Amino acid sequence: MLKTILSLSVALAFTGCAFTPDNVLPKTELPTAMEAKVTVEKNWWTQFNDPVLNQLVTTALENSQNLALVTAKVDEARARLGIADSAKLPRIDLSGRGARSQASQNSSTLDLPPSNNFQLAGQASWEIDFWGRVRNTATAAQQDLMAFEYNRDAAILALTTEVTQNYFNLRALDAQLEITKHTVQSRFEAYDLQQKRYRGGVTSELDVKQAEVELANARSNLPDFKEAIARLESALSVLVGQSPRAMMDQGIERGKSISELQIDNEIPDQLSSELLLQRPDIAQAEANLLATRARVQVARAAYFPRISLTGLLGVQSNSLDTLFNQGTRGWSFAGDLAMPLFNGGLTAAQIDQAKAQEKQAVAQYQLAIQTAFAETRSSLIVNQTVQAKTGFEQTQVSALKQQLKLATLRYDNGYSSYLEVLDAQRSLFNTQLNLVKAQRNQINARVELYKALGGGWSKTQAAK
Repeated sequence: MLKTILSLSVALAFTGCAFTPDNVLPKTELPTAMEAKVTVEKNWWTQFNDPVLNQLVTTALENSQNLALVTAKVDEARARLGIADSAKLPRIDLSGRGARSQASQNSSTLDLPPSNNFQLAGQASWEIDFWGRVRNTATAAQQDLMAFEYNRDAAILALTTEVTQNYFNLRALDAQLEITKHTVQSRFEAYDLQQKRYRGGVTSELDVKQAEVELANARSNLPDFKEAIARLESALSVLVGQSPRAMMDQGIERGKSISELQIDNEIPDQLSSELLLQRPDIAQAEANLLATRARVQVARAAYFPRISLTGLLGVQSNSLDTLFNQGTRGWSFAGDLAMPLFNGGLTAAQIDQAKAQEKQAVAQYQLAIQTAFAETRSSLIVNQTVQAKTGFEQTQVSALKQQLKLATLRYDNGYSSYLEVLDAQRSLFNTQLNLVKAQRNQINARVELYKALGGGWSKTQAAK
């Protein structure tokens, strides 16, 4: 009993010497924590309430080969963690052997009969983790798994952002194409009217030619918009993994118009700094840092002896019938110790390598935080400016519609030339196109903010 207590005491003493990695993260000066508590919504694109967009994102997540690749890497990391964890427990193997042999008559003066040898044994081996080598290896594998999971989350965020913004760009081009078609139709009617007036001697040929030029100018925009729409449809088809046949026969379904996609989920006046620390890239950098710290301790443990225990218990007999009879049992127990005495500085170099990797991980972690706050700050400012820009463009469109109406009345009543009408038409057409751009930029800016935050926020929990 005394020997057992002494052995346990020695084991505990050695265990206390095990190297434990530092889990304290580098200090970074963050903005003062705000009182606003916002919950991240991973399915942020659903806030635009467009069933077509939701289906496109779902299909992209199901069919993306890039996402399948990073998911397979997560599975591989999980398997590596299982391999590392297995070293914490003893390994038990079972082996059996049966042999029959006959000695050569030329090698012996005795005429020996054939002999049999049957064995069945169980063997156990276990490394006593005094210095934490096994434990820290498993810790590093656990952090690696988390890093790959966060990398998968980052890939999902990037994919959903790209699909959403491409869809918004497509709907904006659709709106601009419709505006152009309506403009072409109205200018064709104006051109036809000027021709009738010219034939009736009411107006000059100059007015007819000016109307013809404006009609041709509006028509020249149609091919550009159609080409841009075709390119975006192809890009979206690839993103969502559409088959070539579906790409050619079906194309991309449309949902809400660009003006209907504007959402009323207001941006909180205050955002907690802790919200940004949930970004996948920051979480991944943190996991990578903790993994490198664990590997530093694994490298340090190489200076100390590796102690392992092995044991064997089995039976052996010359006859299979008597294999389990009394007296056939055999056993062995051994303790192994391996310690480097001289390896040409290999261990020291491996420690230096692990420490250098830790320094890299620290720099990457701090850079990820800096990038996150810079992107969020820029996104917040852009969201404010594009919202104001959309309001200005909307006001200008309303004013130009009234201007065109008044210019047409003045021209019809002979108070002004046709140039005033043409100028009003041009200004209205260009401003309507700019309004669509502003609306597209506004919702894309909201998407960029969601991406910067690592997701959207819950309407019910957003601070106002």
